Amino acid sequence: MIGRKKLGERYLTIAETKELLERRKAEGMEENPEEPMFYEARVSLEHAERFAKLKPEQALELKGKLMELFDWIDERLAVKIIDLMPEDYFDIRVIFAKEDYMPSPEEAAEIVKLLDDYRPEE
Repeated sequence: MIGRKKLGERYLTIAETKELLERRKAEGMEENPEEPMFYEARVSLEHAERFAKLKPEQALELKGKLMELFDWIDERLAVKIIDLMPEDYFDIRVIFAKEDYMPSPEEAAEIVKLLDDYRPEE
């Protein structure tokens, strides 16, 4: 983007992205009701609606808890864990396959237990 500078960068969960895109869509409806969003934004919103597993507030709270509970989990890893919501140690091993740190089975069990508190009922 010419003439624009990056003010900051942070990782968003799919739930947070969904909320942001819905807000942008509402703003776009006021400006141009016939075409409120670009094609890419519409596709991104559809994806977020389909795959968001938590509410944005829950995702933000869970991200904070994960980063607080484990000092080796940064924001990027916390977002990845929340978006995928692993159910057991093997799922967690897949997430951490290319990372410098591999959680122990006990740490993975703690992560899964924390995720279970937030996991939506199906």
